[in-house]
Amino acid sequence: MLVSRPAASETLGFPLVQQVALLRRHLRHHKPETVALITSLPPERLNAAQWLAANRNAWGIENGLHQRLDVSRLDDMCRIRTPNSMWIMGMLRRFSNSLFMHWRAQQPKARHKTTTDFLTAMDAEHHRYALCALTALNPTFQTPS
Repeated sequence: MLVSRPAASETLGFPLVQQVALLRRHLRHHKPETVALITSLPPERLNAAQWLAANRNAWGIENGLHQRLDVSRLDDMCRIRTPNSMWIMGMLRRFSNSLFMHWRAQQPKARHKTTTDFLTAMDAEHHRYALCALTALNPTFQTPS
């Protein structure tokens, strides 16, 4: 449930604010939580239903990437603790995810392809495809003849 109302930046002390909202989330296996939202869009351009839809869409994007990182890359189980190493590994995992998304888009029945399928394909060719993608101006995942 989302309840919104117009707001003024002078009242809240937050620049460019046009409206605020309270969103009550009911999560599986967790207690319900209420979060505050703020936007610079006026109510005429973003009503409560649109705001709720935008909030849900944002979570869909977040869940897609994090699911791939957590399940396929075991991101949550990573034992790296130094900040620079964590940053580098995070960037490499996200780059690998981008390569996967590019590869998957070119596959028949792309919706059924998983990160494991991608890693198997890369391993089968001794990482040749990944190296070509890194060095090519227009990377492709076509099988070399």
